[in-house]
Amino acid sequence: MSSKIINIIKNSKEYSLEIAEHLKTELEKYGYKTTCEFDSEAELCISVGGDGSFLKSVRDNNFPQIPFIGVNTGTLGFYPELSPEDIDFFVREYIKGNYSLNKLNLLKGEIHSEKLKDEIYAINDISIKNEICKAIHLAVFIDDNHLQTISGDGVIISTPMGSSAYNYSAGGSLVYPSLNTMQITPIAPLISNAYRCLSSGVIVPPKTKIVIKPELDYIDSAVLCVDGESYIVNKLQKCDFFISEKTITILSLGTFNYWKVIKDKFL
Repeated sequence: MSSKIINIIKNSKEYSLEIAEHLKTELEKYGYKTTCEFDSEAELCISVGGDGSFLKSVRDNNFPQIPFIGVNTGTLGFYPELSPEDIDFFVREYIKGNYSLNKLNLLKGEIHSEKLKDEIYAINDISIKNEICKAIHLAVFIDDNHLQTISGDGVIISTPMGSSAYNYSAGGSLVYPSLNTMQITPIAPLISNAYRCLSSGVIVPPKTKIVIKPELDYIDSAVLCVDGESYIVNKLQKCDFFISEKTITILSLGTFNYWKVIKDKFL
């Protein structure tokens, strides 16, 4: 049953505030109650901003099962499907039920440090780098098999949806979202007589475990970046990565067309 409550989650930019107010006005014309505070009883969350705002709105509210859609007031706008000019059309189509719901599995990272074990989740990616902007040496294991040691700026573990973000900028491959894989991509790896590793990304199937271990000299300086936000870990010993059973739901007008999004945003 519809709760008639819709969360509008916006960034602090003036244009986003203006668009959020217009969205509020249109929805309330049709009897919806809108709130800028997260309401767990809401039937929909609308993010107003760019990709960073969309990811932050999902993460800050602990990956709720409420569907999300975004209005793009940023630059690229890969996740935010709607432009501000689409708002009136979106409201009419939403009321008619002309939309699809698409589940995305999250990336799970199990962090093991000297004093704690923690879990983190990401929509796009988790990267491991050196906090002091120097090269870092990271051993990569797939299902307990040592694959390589990456020496360079770090490594990215990405989801299929995240494959078009930082992973793509680092030279990784685009992966269709329904494949439900993980990708390991080195960041500016050192390739020389002294250091050898794969220079391209490696895509692994579901139910695979990826383990990243900083070499001993780097456990004090390794830092995690989770969907673009830093996560400091003291004395990181290793991080295990899995495809999580936890999901989020993306609402899309009509049927989500990945190839159209790729063409519109990148070509």
